[in-house]
Amino acid sequence: MSTRERRVTLALKWHHLDNLSPAEIRDRFEEEGIGDYAKSTIRNYLNEKPKDEIIRQIEKKHADVRLQSAERYERLYQDARRDLETLAVGDDPVIAMVPKMESHQGEGDKRVSNWTFLAEDDPRRPEWATEHDRPIAFVDGVKHIQSGDEYPAGAERGGPPEYREAVVGLRRDQPDLQKRQFARREMAGYQDQKVEVLGGPDELNVNVDGEVDHTHGLDEGTQEIIEDLADDLKA
Repeated sequence: MSTRERRVTLALKWHHLDNLSPAEIRDRFEEEGIGDYAKSTIRNYLNEKPKDEIIRQIEKKHADVRLQSAERYERLYQDARRDLETLAVGDDPVIAMVPKMESHQGEGDKRVSNWTFLAEDDPRRPEWATEHDRPIAFVDGVKHIQSGDEYPAGAERGGPPEYREAVVGLRRDQPDLQKRQFARREMAGYQDQKVEVLGGPDELNVNVDGEVDHTHGLDEGTQEIIEDLADDLKA
């Protein structure tokens, strides 16, 4: 390799692999004792066709950059997906205080104090009771309990009612549609960018009508999550 070919090779490497400008290449030539050359000479070097070795190095660098970008977009996509999962609509159990019950296991009937459930506007209702709690009060009169039937704890002994926690229903979360839409848009955008840097032929399109096009091989779970964006966009 002649000295000129060596300078051309170095100039092309530094330009394509290190992103140096002609002025920076000229400065590096001087720093490394190669010579002092005009910027126009450097530009002429850069106009020459790179050798196969340089082309392979350039292609490898671009492939590495694309892979790093794809990995970054994948991390951002997974972060957005986790955000979406935290915003998922679900049913939370409603916990309330209900009377603790006992079962009559003996023969014949059992006489216990009669009881009544206290409505929300009943002045006897305890202060701790919420709208879901079911407090009771023992009242005058006797109730006959057959074998196998239940009665509130305390009704037999004349003591106060006893309570326990119980699930009395389910409460549906109210979805934050704006945050869910934002999270899904992020997912679609990051997946688009990942496909683009990897050279995918198709793009993920979320249009104003909420229609989602994803024809570049997403996994089934991801497709289902992203397709839900259409419902939120139309809400």
